[in-house]
Amino acid sequence: MVLPDPQCELERELWKLQPGDHLCALHDSPAERDLVRAIFIRQGLERHEAVLALTGEQGEEDLERALREQGVEPAPLRRRRQLEILRAQDFLSAGSGSDAAPILRALRRIAGRRIEEGYAALRISADFEPGLLAAFEPAGLLRWGAALNPHLSALPALLVCHYDRRRTPAGFLLEVLGIHPRVLIGPELYDNFYFLPPDEAAGPDAAAARLARWIGHLQERKRSETQIRSLTRKLMKTQEDERRMISRELHDRLGQDLSGIKIALATLPDRHPAVPAALREDVRRLGQLLERAILTVRDLAYELRPPGLEEMGLVQAIAMFCREFAEKTGLAVDFRAVGVERLRLDFQVQIQLYRMIQEALHNVHKHARACRAVVKLAAVRPHLLLRVEDDGRGFDVAERARAIDAEKRMGLRSLQERAEVLGGVLLVTSAPGRGTKILARLPCPNGEDPWGEKKRSCS
Repeated sequence: MVLPDPQCELERELWKLQPGDHLCALHDSPAERDLVRAIFIRQGLERHEAVLALTGEQGEEDLERALREQGVEPAPLRRRRQLEILRAQDFLSAGSGSDAAPILRALRRIAGRRIEEGYAALRISADFEPGLLAAFEPAGLLRWGAALNPHLSALPALLVCHYDRRRTPAGFLLEVLGIHPRVLIGPELYDNFYFLPPDEAAGPDAAAARLARWIGHLQERKRSETQIRSLTRKLMKTQEDERRMISRELHDRLGQDLSGIKIALATLPDRHPAVPAALREDVRRLGQLLERAILTVRDLAYELRPPGLEEMGLVQAIAMFCREFAEKTGLAVDFRAVGVERLRLDFQVQIQLYRMIQEALHNVHKHARACRAVVKLAAVRPHLLLRVEDDGRGFDVAERARAIDAEKRMGLRSLQERAEVLGGVLLVTSAPGRGTKILARLPCPNGEDPWGEKKRSCS
């Protein structure tokens, strides 16, 4: 059976779970809850694990129906005790909803028996439906959940706690996040940086511990973003090096070979005067096809490696590209550069600026339905400013940002990544019917002074 993509993703995420894992699953509907529970239980059965399912008042029938939809017949599994379904309220009553010790003893007893019977682990699915939350003190349920974390690996067991997002108070769910190391939302499994380990939560100042942990996660995220930018910079450099090599091969080898063939083909009738007229016409047509192939190879080579960038410099190379782009597309392109010619820019900075303009104009031509575009590149110490404007149909910036991931569009994202690689910031301003303005502010490259003067900070 071919599964729909969301269910395939859910299968993959749940399959990653191991004994010792404790996560909360936040659901938007009973159907979503039942699907997650059934897949979680089925995977445990496939791994020869025992399963303990804690359900609400009406949850047993729903769970068995969901299991049958996953191809699992509950009755024989329940008879041999590989699957045990209990009312959560009855099970938790052993600890009066607040004292976790009796519940831990019960889990150790169940897990011990199942391990002795040959099962690999105990897999627990607990549905914290609203009726259960009303029957017990919320703080007690939270203490019960937090107390399990250090014991799951030793049992061995893994636990998924299910919550209905629509019917569970948001304040309680915020506390729930604090006691679960991992969170399942829809088909996505997340490491939960809101989680506070039990030893820190039970410390003299749990609030300070939580604050320190959250700040640490923010700092770690910033370090990760910096590392990603560094890797992206290296990737883009490698990409440009490969483009240079391919461009050289296309221009110097393939292009030259095709040109040689074209010359030989054009002179063929002169070297063989007796060639029939029909064959001469065939040779002429082949020559035209070959000429188009040569032009295509040249365009590919130029696209991969901007002509004249190293020989003429950045400004002249961009000006030439804008002229040729306007001729090919019919889009009027006005390019202006101020104070850039005298800068000593690293080649990687030049090529990234060139690519940004290249991609921005391609986006205008492809999406904007514009008649005119303006490209401005200015040196405003200590920054470089790049502005690309068009008079096209515009778009809703927030809506487009949301659609980038869903539609896998790379235009604006690529521009933003290139700006970030150069240490800059990209701003996009647009509205339906009002055109689009792209502004990139880039700092001095590599911490140097591109004006050729003494070194200064770039803030």
